Amino acid sequence: MAKRNLPQPFEIDKIRFQDCFTAPSLRHFAVLITGWVLTVGTHTVSQVILTMGLHESEHFTNIYKFLFRGRWDPDMVARRIFLFIVETLLPDETEYEAVVDDTLHNHAGPKICCAAVQHDGAAPKTGKRIGYGVCFVTIGLAVRLPGISDRVFCLPYAARVWWPKKSKNKPKHARYKTKTQLAVQLIRLTKSWMPPGVTLRVIVDGAYSNNKLIRNRPEGVHITGKLRTDAALYAPVEPERKRGIGRPRKKGERLPTPRAIFNEPTRVWQWIWICLYGKETILAVHQFVAIWYKGAGNEPLSIVLVRDPTGEYPDVAYFDTDTAASDEQTIQRFSHRWSTEITYRETKSLLGSADPQCRKQKSVERTPMIAYWCYSLVVAWFAKQVRMGKDFLLYRPPWYSKKKNITFSDMIAAARRSHFAPTISRDPREQASCPKIIPSRSPRECMLIRKAKL
Repeated sequence: MAKRNLPQPFEIDKIRFQDCFTAPSLRHFAVLITGWVLTVGTHTVSQVILTMGLHESEHFTNIYKFLFRGRWDPDMVARRIFLFIVETLLPDETEYEAVVDDTLHNHAGPKICCAAVQHDGAAPKTGKRIGYGVCFVTIGLAVRLPGISDRVFCLPYAARVWWPKKSKNKPKHARYKTKTQLAVQLIRLTKSWMPPGVTLRVIVDGAYSNNKLIRNRPEGVHITGKLRTDAALYAPVEPERKRGIGRPRKKGERLPTPRAIFNEPTRVWQWIWICLYGKETILAVHQFVAIWYKGAGNEPLSIVLVRDPTGEYPDVAYFDTDTAASDEQTIQRFSHRWSTEITYRETKSLLGSADPQCRKQKSVERTPMIAYWCYSLVVAWFAKQVRMGKDFLLYRPPWYSKKKNITFSDMIAAARRSHFAPTISRDPREQASCPKIIPSRSPRECMLIRKAKL
């Protein structure tokens, strides 16, 4: 492969991937990352090979062998990408926010490993929320990009494949684990990469708010999640002055359930003005410390009950293992969970994370991770370039004349332009003789430029 096709815009040579791959594998990985970003339309492995023209220099099966037979560990790559995100976007932070969730990649085919009929949260609400495909439990860092966008970006870096017990295409020599157990694996893996003294705050939805996640989390990790409205809550245990016969108490008196507190007409609520999802709003909040024995044992939790005064949204209860966190911090932190849903939508629509029809176990686990890593690398690269003072030419439609936030589609368009810029002269007056692109000699580049609408 020619040197100009190496992914210089993403600075892969500076992330120190040499510890993860051999020299040929590193070149294949770099080509896949770049080709995945430059590909427009359906993102299959064969289309990425055609986009980068890899078939012109070597046999195309080498890429497929790299995915389903290569001896490289995705967790080692995830560690390098995690450290790159931290060094680029969170260099001086004392705590990181991570979002854990799962998504279904819809596939069609009876021989796809780990594929089965299972829950699909992105399915239309009009019918049954089920689909056939492969489920991924992912973890990503929630970061803000001041000066670029007001939204929170979730940058995924690691994932685990989950399959139902009744699946006919189970992976070989693999032990079944629940989604919560896989989430605990990802949290422990992330915590092992972090420097000492840095706190990890994990944001989960109601499906992961259970005792397996809360009780098995490593030290230095706080969980923010959604609480059931019928959860059995107890008052914290008061210190006993005199020790009696028998074991000490693990929980205090029984408290009303969140649903009962919401229905109390005499309950006094605190009104706060808060910014959620980019909009200023007023909420009625009630916070207290309680023990959720079934979910967290005898560990005190900060319980935050939220009510919409307008009645447009239902009453919601949140919990935080950090009892020192304020009600506003807990609500804003949980609102960052929605960033992973936007990431799933953008990786599927713009990067085609669910397009490859791989069937082998390693290919099923590795290929979608290329799309997730591309998402994180493009966002981190774009933010780094903006901080260095580079001015990107961003296309703004006429109906978005007041557009202020830069979206991921703008970032990926800027990445494609920066890749094609060396081959296209913007100002021919700077050169005495400007070489022209002859379609008969280089039809591939003209086709790519036309497809990318550059």
